[in-house]
Amino acid sequence: MSAVRFPPIPALVRREAVEVLRQAEGGFSEPVAVPRCRVDRAGQLSPNDWQLTAGCTARVLVDATEYAGGLVEGDLVRFDGEDHAVAKASRIDNPDGTPHHWELDVT
Repeated sequence: MSAVRFPPIPALVRREAVEVLRQAEGGFSEPVAVPRCRVDRAGQLSPNDWQLTAGCTARVLVDATEYAGGLVEGDLVRFDGEDHAVAKASRIDNPDGTPHHWELDVT
């Protein structure tokens, strides 16, 4: 029996490139380009939409088909010419336990 997996997030909604800087000994790693992500800025979210962690400016969706590493609180995500700290990182898994995507609230 094959493992059950969700389809990737449609490319149509992943239109922005970001760079990920992971925490490392003595600072951060070199930036890793992730070409197709979704960045939902706080100004675009309505009160009826899902809510961001308090104080955050955007939610970034990173599909596992684009980025194979892990993401945790304290990492940096670069977009709009600025570095944004990850305040909350949620890994969303497929039913077989492999990562499907990450949802990041960034400041």
